[in-house]
Amino acid sequence: MRYERIKNLFPFFLILSLIIFWVRYNIDFMKPILLSSTLFFQLMISVTLIAVLRNIVGIRSFGVFGPTIITFGILKTGLFLGLTMYLNLFLIAMALSFILYKYNISSSYRVAIIISSIVVAITFFEVVGELYHIKIFEAMIFFPVLITSWLADRFVVQVKEVDWVETSKKLVGTIIIIILVYFVITISPLINFVSVNPETWIGLVILNFYLANKTGFRVSDYLRFKNLLDNKKDILSLNVRNREYIAKYNPPNLYPNLSKDKMKLSFHQLNIPTPKTYAIIETKNDIGLLDKIVFEKESFVIKPTKGLGGEGILVIDSKGKNPNKKLFVTEKEVSLETLKSHIKQILEGQYANSNEDKAIIEEKIEVSQYFQKSFGKGVFDIRVIVFYGFPVMAMMRIPTKESKGFGNIHKGAISVGLDITTGKAINPFWKAGGGEIKYHPDTKKDLTKIKIPNWDEILRLSCLAQGASKLNYAGVDVVLSKKGPLVLEVNKRPGIEIQNANLEGLLKRLRYIENNLGLLRFEDVDKRVSLSKKFNEKKWE
Repeated sequence: MRYERIKNLFPFFLILSLIIFWVRYNIDFMKPILLSSTLFFQLMISVTLIAVLRNIVGIRSFGVFGPTIITFGILKTGLFLGLTMYLNLFLIAMALSFILYKYNISSSYRVAIIISSIVVAITFFEVVGELYHIKIFEAMIFFPVLITSWLADRFVVQVKEVDWVETSKKLVGTIIIIILVYFVITISPLINFVSVNPETWIGLVILNFYLANKTGFRVSDYLRFKNLLDNKKDILSLNVRNREYIAKYNPPNLYPNLSKDKMKLSFHQLNIPTPKTYAIIETKNDIGLLDKIVFEKESFVIKPTKGLGGEGILVIDSKGKNPNKKLFVTEKEVSLETLKSHIKQILEGQYANSNEDKAIIEEKIEVSQYFQKSFGKGVFDIRVIVFYGFPVMAMMRIPTKESKGFGNIHKGAISVGLDITTGKAINPFWKAGGGEIKYHPDTKKDLTKIKIPNWDEILRLSCLAQGASKLNYAGVDVVLSKKGPLVLEVNKRPGIEIQNANLEGLLKRLRYIENNLGLLRFEDVDKRVSLSKKFNEKKWE
């Protein structure tokens, strides 16, 4: 495999080497030209440094492109004044985005309004700068302003989808990266050296290629998995997950078929238990289906197919009889028109990273009484990591008051590791509470005594759902309802926090399956579940 990759890249590196050789041969003639074009070499260094800061150090940021453009924007103004200027623009755009978000304006119109408003503000600053000769006001650069407006809107969207804390960390990381990159690319001797030494150009390309294929642990992983470092080699880091499992085993051509609506259709066709689907609203013409559902059903759920973190999900209950039936969302009365308006917002991409979406209307899940009595209301789901049809690690996500009833770990839900063999709790872990925890913060129930009923069936359904998705490495979410286990969805990029909840690294288990897959590839689902339980009893050795 490695030989094939090198062979495929050979023409690229050959052409690049020939260009380098030609420049080096004519360096006396080209040196003045190169020294007058240092901006391009600053760009090479900046993107390499950002890649290192993100993927080796582990600093989180809003992408690579945004920090790069803003850094180049402040080269003209200086660090302090430039950063102050763009942070002010960010705050204005962020405040405006929060205001517009309340009016449920679709993302494309929202961004258009924000950018237009920022343009008005910039025009004002430029006029003031011209009149009073304030050079800082004359230094606004088009692309950084555009990117700053977009980043502000992305910040607001992620606050809504995740939370303030995690999103603010990402913003701080972006600012740190901008400052570090600014200091490096303003070191003139370094930039001049790279400019007139073409060997460094290909060196930067090779360095990025090498780091992309070799980097395992990020510096931040040492903090993230501090309780597991005694067996560091067994831990699945983010870099290894992305490179060796998602990129290798989950080809992108499968992604279009993984949307919630398409997976729901697959589940129904394959008789995989999942919440009943009443309707999939694809266009505004389909919204009329809601009338019939409201007339016939006592409760239901509306959710976007591309939503994240519980955003856009409405749980509707009704009281009374038709035609005067009253509708309620979290005990607050709503009108039928309000629900239709909400669906329109979903279709326009209000809760998606795109300009369009679909809405699913499905049954409201009645969660098992065992969990509601012990841990309060909310959605309790079980995440099972399945690799080539073998369940390798699992955890339960338990909502808290802080997570507002959702099983989102980043919003304050508790993760509880589950033994693959028995379904018993291993290590309750509350990220919002600082680490390991024994009692539920709201109900004070002992989390360590959890034992999941119907455990074999949950593992079996997880394997079937992974097979239906055609992904080879997946996270399957299952909810334990009064009717029994129901599959909610399949995740193509399951998180790695599950390792903290299990007090064990995931990489060891994945490697074990890889090493033995040749003999086990064609076993049926029940056999694979049975084998996984045996592997677990033998500590995956």
